[in-house]
Amino acid sequence: MDRREAVQLLTALAALPGIGCAQRADIDVPGAFELVRGQPGTVIGVPHGTADTGTLEIGRLLCERLGTAGVFVTGFWDPKARQRVNVNRPTEQLIGRESQVLKQWRSERAAAANAHYEQLVQQAAQGRLKAFYELHSNNRPLYADSIEVSTRGVERGEAQRFKAAFEAARDRLTADVPRLAVHVSPLDSVSYPNYGNASTISRLADKGCAIEHPGRMVVNRAWRRAYAECLAEAIREARWA
Repeated sequence: MDRREAVQLLTALAALPGIGCAQRADIDVPGAFELVRGQPGTVIGVPHGTADTGTLEIGRLLCERLGTAGVFVTGFWDPKARQRVNVNRPTEQLIGRESQVLKQWRSERAAAANAHYEQLVQQAAQGRLKAFYELHSNNRPLYADSIEVSTRGVERGEAQRFKAAFEAARDRLTADVPRLAVHVSPLDSVSYPNYGNASTISRLADKGCAIEHPGRMVVNRAWRRAYAECLAEAIREARWA
């Protein structure tokens, strides 16, 4: 049996309860969820696979390299209005060109999407969720040259192992790949993202993180695949689960 289960459990937002509570009648943001089976305990999450450039491929590569489970979400994004159903929390947003939040509000359809995301992550974990890695990308100028890792439940020594393994793998990359800094809390000060506030999975996992990649890097397929390999090495060596 193929370990990828492309379950179109949600092929359109109309399938969710609360769809009638859309904020604007001209907004159409259908979405779909996919569950990839893997070893129990660790899950890769990609809640913004369409809006966050490159994260879908990075997540798939991590699942392949590590044998972990994954939950991948596509859609839920209106590029014209720049409106997103967040999926990893029960809110919607209007997002600026540099990833700034212009407006955020709770909605019934966002709550339903978030509940389904939580359900699939727990299903993918096949029991206790020991470690969770949620992937994102952004266009904020301040983070154009760094990967930011906001953690919860992770001790300094565990963060140090993650960072050291990532940097060692980064330093082995070919010369044509730009060198990015990596900051990992609680070892480093990480103000963006805030994993505890950004994802409701943070309260379900023993240890976990939100990983923000710079958009200028992940838009290049060769570069994002190179850094996905660095991330796989960091997860493997950090041994959070």
